[in-house]
Amino acid sequence: MGADADAAASAFASSWQHLVGAMPGWARREGGVLAAVSGVALPNCNGVWAEQVDPDEVLVAALLSQVAEAGLPYCLQLRPGAGLALTNLPVARRMTPEAQVPLMLLEGPGALEAAQQVDGLAIRELAPEAAQEHVTIAARGFGAPEELMAQLATPAVLGMPGVRCYVGEVDGEPVTTGVGLTLLPFVGIFSIATPPPYRGQGYAGAVTARAVADGLAGGAEWAWLQSSPAGYPVYTRLGFKTVERWSSWVSAT
Repeated sequence: MGADADAAASAFASSWQHLVGAMPGWARREGGVLAAVSGVALPNCNGVWAEQVDPDEVLVAALLSQVAEAGLPYCLQLRPGAGLALTNLPVARRMTPEAQVPLMLLEGPGALEAAQQVDGLAIRELAPEAAQEHVTIAARGFGAPEELMAQLATPAVLGMPGVRCYVGEVDGEPVTTGVGLTLLPFVGIFSIATPPPYRGQGYAGAVTARAVADGLAGGAEWAWLQSSPAGYPVYTRLGFKTVERWSSWVSAT
């Protein structure tokens, strides 16, 4: 049986729970809810995510309070079908609504092989101790402070089981980067970033395809990711399909 939205939501929770294990924070997963604090001052790196469609609102509220105690920006993401009591929680906390976040799945090879064939582009896997190479490109691609990206992608994180990090270069110049996490039966895709001068040339698609292909070669049966608006057309061209759009709010902290 193929993967579905429930499987992808579970994969999201498992992946973040795994990654936070190498960060100076904590993760708690119960009752169909994941709460995690990574220690990185980016709202989508701390928060509460509903693994189930309509978990208990008292549990979600309690977990939101625990996350807020860290004093870092945080988010709440809910799946379609969440009840009114849940969707009222971020309103009561004066959290700011953001655009819905597509949850996407890819089963099978799709266009992975063709996408990696970009003239002049060479993609290599980084050793964990070379994490700074990823950090530098990712910070430029996301327009985020380099020190925050360095906290998110440490050598310890990149050295975790299942994690692979890639850099794509043209004539020795780094132009794109990304991370794959294989936790069978899936591979999750994270931090695909291409600095503005290099966009529109297929580089992000190529590094995404490489990360997915390596995961499938390692035994994964399907891939998942959450997409930004900019990345959405890249992933659809690779064959990813949107299975849900999650409502998202961020704290005012």
